Amino acid sequence: SLLENRSLGLAIRIPAGFRTDILESWIKNEIKLANYDNSQFTLIKTIYFDFNSDLIRNDASAELDKMAMLMATYPFAKVEVVVHTDSRGSPAYNKKLAARRGKSIQKYLEHTGIDLSQFHITVSGEENLINDCYDKADCDEIAHQLNRRAEFNFDPRNEN
Repeated sequence: SLLENRSLGLAIRIPAGFRTDILESWIKNEIKLANYDNSQFTLIKTIYFDFNSDLIRNDASAELDKMAMLMATYPFAKVEVVVHTDSRGSPAYNKKLAARRGKSIQKYLEHTGIDLSQFHITVSGEENLINDCYDKADCDEIAHQLNRRAEFNFDPRNEN
């Protein structure tokens, strides 16, 4: 672009007593949002977990690495990580398992240098299955696998 690496002037009349640091932060955020490309975040795929495990799989680590790079590029963005389980096990156990999985994701992202305030973990457990593999349903392992997931919801505006 022709404007790349050029300084642009901006004159703003600020009322007495107005905090200029807040205004500066708002302007920087709006400029970043003008360049924000939501399609980059949609490239982050849902990650999956093995049965009764909170370990980050190799395929999941590749997605988390992509997310970490995007979060570093857009440090003003927030991510909600929604963690699910399959229906095997009690609802209470599955909530705890989902929380452990969320903690594993949090630790992984923390090691990449991402600010923990950029994301929030929501524990769903077995409450939001994406298929009909409820308790005692006749489902194969592949169908159960689809429920053992973490999904990512991105908010570029950071209005929390």
